[in-house]
Amino acid sequence: MSQLWNWLDGFHLRKKQQTLHQALYQQLQYAIEQGLLKAGDKLPTHRELATRLSIAVATVTKVYKAAESAGLLNAKVGKGSFVSACPVLPQAIKANDLQCINLSIIKPQVNIANQQITQQLKSLSEQNQLSELMDYNVAGGSLTDHQAATRWLLSQGVLINSKQVSLCSGAQHGLMVLISTLTDYGDCIAVESLCYPGIISLANQFGRKLIPLEMDEEGITPESLEQACQQYGIKLLIVVASHQNPTASIMSVKRRKDIAQIVTKHKVWMIDDDVYGFLNPELPALSNFVPEYGFYLSSLSKSIFPGLRVGFIVYPEAFKQRIEATIRNTIWMPVSLTLALASKLIFSGQALVIQKQQRDIAIQRQIIAKRILKGEQLSSQINSFHLWLRLPSPWTSDKFSQALEERGVLVSSADYFRVSHINNNQQINEIKSHKVNKDEAVRISLMAAKSEDELIFALKILKRLLTKN
Repeated sequence: MSQLWNWLDGFHLRKKQQTLHQALYQQLQYAIEQGLLKAGDKLPTHRELATRLSIAVATVTKVYKAAESAGLLNAKVGKGSFVSACPVLPQAIKANDLQCINLSIIKPQVNIANQQITQQLKSLSEQNQLSELMDYNVAGGSLTDHQAATRWLLSQGVLINSKQVSLCSGAQHGLMVLISTLTDYGDCIAVESLCYPGIISLANQFGRKLIPLEMDEEGITPESLEQACQQYGIKLLIVVASHQNPTASIMSVKRRKDIAQIVTKHKVWMIDDDVYGFLNPELPALSNFVPEYGFYLSSLSKSIFPGLRVGFIVYPEAFKQRIEATIRNTIWMPVSLTLALASKLIFSGQALVIQKQQRDIAIQRQIIAKRILKGEQLSSQINSFHLWLRLPSPWTSDKFSQALEERGVLVSSADYFRVSHINNNQQINEIKSHKVNKDEAVRISLMAAKSEDELIFALKILKRLLTKN
């Protein structure tokens, strides 16, 4: 038997024990699992295979459709059927985290900016600036870097009149700087009841108490914020108004104004964590409505690529000395070479181009996800990097994510985001009477997959697990 057909060895033995459909499907699955058919291999046409095996074309069609639904094959109109360009299931089950399809981390596509990065790094090298960029920069970035930051923030619709801008090493570092600057040990910080785990980690580290706020389809509710301010003496509010992590909710302009009014009324500091704001540039930054108490935070790590660890903090001028001192005490200075690369991308206009490309990819992947997960309880936006999947009974968040990991796909359990799951008895006692989101759900990052084929493969595995019970 030629190389083209040797993956069929064993089919005739199988068909003596099973129906033709079962025998052919299991033989195809076995061939992919064992590597006899590899990612990207083209399969025979329906008629060619039927003729080869002396079976009905309809049987082959049925098998190919079942294999495509299972994520084993990828059918392309006018071109044929191909083995999915992804790790096959048994390999994924045995794989470590690095070999799994990892849909647990929100990040942009890193491969679309290769040409721009190469071009700008070459430009820096030709200008003989590399040695200078390896030296200390106690000012936290050059004048050019600060001018680039200002241009970028204005392009994102951030009001920076009468405010200061400092550069930090990504948004997580910015959160650490602001939390340690604006609060003291034991202070209460209001957050979404389902919030970014990095905030939970920082609160634990610095001994702050997190107060979870009720959420609806637009994020935190004004009523819950008002109640928390009255009941707990909130010192700081941290909020993600655009494409909230993990629920993907977006605050309307009215909701933003309502939240801003409460913040101003109670004189609460507020961090507007706007790392996903670029996905909806038509919406004003929440901090625009809170000029006296608002602190804006964003970075290039989500909109351009993860390794570009450049963050922007916008704050009232009175805080300049304290914030810059905290930046020096934690990292001394942002990496000069990274700042220079970011400035090159911004001034050349390439950063905006890459950002738009990321949005376009996100839109296409949301379309794919909604098609495959049709009928499931999804919370997402048409251009979000992620979606929030509410699980049907009897699944729990942890059990579902563990079962999916056994099948080679990683997602994030809702338990990672629940404020009430902090291992701090004092804090839990403080909030035990407060309503906390109890959704059994998982967060799925659609941009983390290396390709659409890989995403389709993973989502089909997830869908099969959902329909299994």
